[in-house]
Order: sequence, then C-alpha cells, then structure tokens
Amino acid sequence: MLSSILLSLLPLVSAIPWGPPGSSSQTPSFDNVTIFTPPADWPRRSTSYARVVLLNQNCETDNVLLTTFTLTPPSGRYYPVFASHDQGQTWAQISQIEFGPETGKDYSAGRLAQPTLLELPIDVGEYPAGTVLFSGMGQPTDQSSTDIYVYASRDKGYTWEFVSLVTSGGRANTTNGATPIWEPFLLMSPVSHDPPWVMNAYSDSRDPAHGQKLAHQSSPDLKSWSGVIDDAAEANYTLRPGMTTMAKMGNGKYIFTYELGLSTDGLPGVNPFATHYRISDDQETFDSAEEIRLKSSDGIISSSGPYVVWTPVGPSGKGTVVVSDSHFTMLFMNTEYGDPDAWFTVYGDHGVGYTRSLTVMPDESKVLLVNGGMYNSSSTIVTAGIIDIPGTYAPGFGPGPKDRDSVSSCGGKGFWNNWGAGVAAGGW
Repeated sequence: MLSSILLSLLPLVSAIPWGPPGSSSQTPSFDNVTIFTPPADWPRRSTSYARVVLLNQNCETDNVLLTTFTLTPPSGRYYPVFASHDQGQTWAQISQIEFGPETGKDYSAGRLAQPTLLELPIDVGEYPAGTVLFSGMGQPTDQSSTDIYVYASRDKGYTWEFVSLVTSGGRANTTNGATPIWEPFLLMSPVSHDPPWVMNAYSDSRDPAHGQKLAHQSSPDLKSWSGVIDDAAEANYTLRPGMTTMAKMGNGKYIFTYELGLSTDGLPGVNPFATHYRISDDQETFDSAEEIRLKSSDGIISSSGPYVVWTPVGPSGKGTVVVSDSHFTMLFMNTEYGDPDAWFTVYGDHGVGYTRSLTVMPDESKVLLVNGGMYNSSSTIVTAGIIDIPGTYAPGFGPGPKDRDSVSSCGGKGFWNNWGAGVAAGGW
C-alpha cells in the first residue's frame, strides 16, 4: 500500500491526443484550478488522496460538488470538506470531519487518511436519499489500531454526525504478517440486495492466508455490517492488492480496479504495483472473476493507486471507461467495456498525484479529475481540472426519451454519478 508511493515519473510515450467533443457542453473545460494550498507556516505542507462526490439527488440546479482529502495540519486531526457550486471552477471550505469522543478513542495526535464519499440514492435505514456519507481510516494517538468509520451529513456537507464503526485492524504496518485495514471505498450494492445495501470496500491484512487482500462489508442500515466478503484474495500470499475503486458500465457489468503490490508484471523500472482489474455481473462476486493487467496498446502498464469511472459518451457506442493512476499524468481509456486489448493512453496536463479521483459530470462528455498531491511530499496543493471525452452517447443513455431523468425522477442522477450507469441501465 504505502510502499507504492515511492514512484518515479517515466517519460510519456505514444500518448494519443484527443480533442474536445464535437457537441456543445454544459460543463466548462478548465485545467488545474486550485482547491487548497497548505498555509506557509505549517511544518508539513503535504496533501493527498482527494475524493469527490457530485450532489444532485435532490434536484440541485447548481450541481454541488464536495471534495475531501488528507492533509497534515500542525495541530488537531481532521478531514476538510470543500464545496463547489460552479462545476469545479471555484471551491470553498464548508466544514471538517473529526474522529472525536464518539469513537471511544483518542485521535487528537493520531492519523486520519484515505477518505471516501457517497451520496445515498435511496433511503437507507434512518438516512434519507440525498444524505452524504463519508468514510475514512483512522489511527489513534496510541497507534494501537486502524479503524474505518462512517459519518453522515443531512445538509449537503455542512454538518456531520457519527454513524458507525465498520471494522478495525491492527497497527498501521505495510509488512506482510501485520494486520491493519485501510483504504475504504463507499458504493451501493444494487445487485445482491433488494433493497440495495451500502458497501464499504477496503484493503484487509487480517487474514493469515494473505499478506493483504481486498474485501468488503455491506449494511442495510449503516449501523450493522455484514461479515467480510473477499473481492481480490490472491493465491500467492506475498502479493498485496490494494486501493479498491469500482464502477458500473452501460452493459450492466461492473469493473473493479486495484494495484497489485509486489507483483512482477509491471514495466521494467516501474515500481511493482501494476494496475489490475476484474469485470463481473455482480460487484459482490469479483473474487471469482478473471484478474487482468491493465496494459495499453502502446505498451504502457498503469501503475499504483488506480481510480475508475464509466461515462456513456464515447466513439464506439459503448461509452468510455476512464482510469487514472498514481504514476502517470496520462489517463487510460477503453471504449469496449474493458476489453483487455482495447486500452489506450490519452495525454493529460493534470500532474501526477497519489490516487487522483475521477467524477463523471452532469454533461457526461466531461470528467472531473481532482489531484490531491503526492503522498508524503514536502509541499503539495489540491487541484481540479476537466477531461474531455469525445464521441456520442451509448444507446439508452444521454439526452432523449431514454434519458435517466425520464426513467425516474431527478433523484436518479445521484445514483448515476456515484455508481456509473444508473437507472437507464436497469440499476433500479
């Protein structure tokens, strides 16, 4: 996991430049606007691991974006929450999330890391549709454990309440044989449960059969969590899959990306954390799906901290899978629903960052990339920029009689943007 941050940027080769989409766009194009710069008097001016959620479950007209990330303030420990009301062009801090006495532990001088955000598309337990969920990993002041908590906001990120502890592991340690948990990722589970449950997927080193595996727990009410279900448990004990992200594609299948720590199938000279992925009909059955290395047509292998989304816009009529990683400035794209032979690279000018996040915008020809900076660098900033996706809408998506807004109320948009394909693909 943390070993993957020791990266060196390779020259970009055979990158395929794509121009702007042919149709008009509601979302403006912009590069690298600044969200946050650590104050000059902070002893440690490092940020990383930005995550974003687009709020439109409750028919917001200004498409509110929220982002949070890891930072290193000189005193106290918290996750900042910034909001944008102009599709990512400007941002302002509206709140912060702290792990306080409600957790039963002292985090005042601990470590808070690896946040994730999700807007509920439906009511879950006592939390109505439109509630914003946050999850993150905390290591308390005494460094005795690693803990994943869930918090909720009923007012679009301005205030937060404690919801539950998902699970705990041992002390933070990346050595095989240690027992920490980290890197949560929130998502909905619309296939295996009716009504859908909330999933919290994470990296898990507690299983003695695996140095590290990827797993998840699900909840019908955000209070009680199921047992552990494996997502990627390698037969080779020494391998360390990490950093789950998942997205639903327009064909109804799900794509699951992760880095494979200590693998030997990366590019020579690149640290051994090649991106791998799996495709499944159900996001709770990934562990039995084929593991595929993400290699583009120009021979570049994506490496470290991937993040995946799917947008219905693309030249093939099948939309576009977009993957960012922590090693390259370019993006990896696929217009054939993740076909292993159909990956290509697209140059981007958004900088290298530790697990940059991707968010499909209301105009699905635009994807927002937020770069939280490189973990443990001496000084970083958090920036946002737009990636243009050229092409036309996949059948059944986009403007027209089959648009998601005509399939359900505008509440469907929240699910669409957080989970990939939404109601138009039969998700609800």
